Amino acid sequence: MSGEIQIQSFEYLNALFKEKLNDSSLYRGTRFSYLKIFQHALTYEQAGADYRILKNYLHWPLMAQRALLLYKALRQKPGKRPSLREIVFIDPARIARDSADHWHSIYMERAVELFEPGTVTVLCRKDEPRLRCDASLDSIPRNYAAPDRREVALLKEVTELAKRTLQSDAWSEKQKAHILSALHVFFDDFRFYYALFQKQPVKSVVFISHYHNEGLVAALNILGIRSIEFQHGLISGNDLYYQYPAVFKNGIHNAFFPDHICVYGTYWKELLLKGIEFQDSSITVGGDYLWQPESKPQATSPTYQVLICAQKNMHAEYVAYAQRLKPYMEKHPEWKWVIKMHPLEKNKELYRDLEKEGFIIIDTEQSLTSLLRESRIQISIYSTTFFDALGFDISNYSLQEFSIYRDYAAQMITEGVAQPLYIDEDPIEKHLQSKATSSLRPRKEVYGPFDAKAIRLAIAG
Repeated sequence: MSGEIQIQSFEYLNALFKEKLNDSSLYRGTRFSYLKIFQHALTYEQAGADYRILKNYLHWPLMAQRALLLYKALRQKPGKRPSLREIVFIDPARIARDSADHWHSIYMERAVELFEPGTVTVLCRKDEPRLRCDASLDSIPRNYAAPDRREVALLKEVTELAKRTLQSDAWSEKQKAHILSALHVFFDDFRFYYALFQKQPVKSVVFISHYHNEGLVAALNILGIRSIEFQHGLISGNDLYYQYPAVFKNGIHNAFFPDHICVYGTYWKELLLKGIEFQDSSITVGGDYLWQPESKPQATSPTYQVLICAQKNMHAEYVAYAQRLKPYMEKHPEWKWVIKMHPLEKNKELYRDLEKEGFIIIDTEQSLTSLLRESRIQISIYSTTFFDALGFDISNYSLQEFSIYRDYAAQMITEGVAQPLYIDEDPIEKHLQSKATSSLRPRKEVYGPFDAKAIRLAIAG
């Protein structure tokens, strides 16, 4: 790893994609479009993430690569694969605990329960003993048999694209290295999932996030298995992998998007239809299918509590903002200040240091719903938690003009899910003077009622 990672704004990256990827001939193969693979590569190159450049052989002739794969297959025999059923759920293993100290899958549990146990396999992405999983993907070795004709056909396509990339003047040498590495990761992921699902009775696979799952989608497409994405968080026009504009119309076909996507409410479907990657018929409004703890009657009004919901890879921004809040903490001693870390936070110790300043630090697996019920103010930048808070008696504040994601934060105001807050403002004074929650979007547009029939149909086809 060399150099410091430079996180770029979504606004900057989207502008770069429009400039560099408007010519689909740069990334389109015979069968598939590698638009998202090139997006990954450009994102890493712009961030200076050179540790993501992996050794690969895509610059070799196809016959030499086939010989190498055959040699590896002879040296390392394929590992044992789990037996799969007709419907497979790939669970990201995001969990929450109920009042009886039982653990639940936030994304997949309610949908899994819609099907007979003998028809469903649950694969966790990582080992998670607190969840019921038939196997974990981490435990399956990446040893493969010699490639069959379909694997060779895809390798040929990827190799030809790599050759065109190396010969093109459209890319710098560093960008070429990132592109070939991203293609290598894609093909290796494809082989993993192809080996996993090949010669199995699988008809449908459910997962979250189509981006960085291109190898999975490719394997399912080639094997004729239905792919279904579950919405897992915020979707926005500023995203890198949703709501593609018309400039990519020639590159969007067969670009490793799922056959179907389930979203929480009509709001999200309308957002997706502003892009060109999904059609109306491929989007299902499944309602709020996330697992939540049982709602309990709220006996008292919310406490004097400010809830700050932090976001992944943004510890620097949230810690800096928390430190600026000290004068307001002294001014309002009757209020509690709570920071909830993101479930995937890797820098917990930086937040723990804020406990000395009077903050209450909540770890990642405590229920957000209970925290929203207990609070009067929520502060974040562009978090999904704004949508979660709709319908609660709470002021939603999005920090404006504060980070490189200011364009994303501004959209929270435009979309009617938060009110603006600036870092030099007292959030409690603002809350007490003007609590305009009635101007925010109705919750039912964002999280509709759980629609079991629609979800079953989307999965089973």
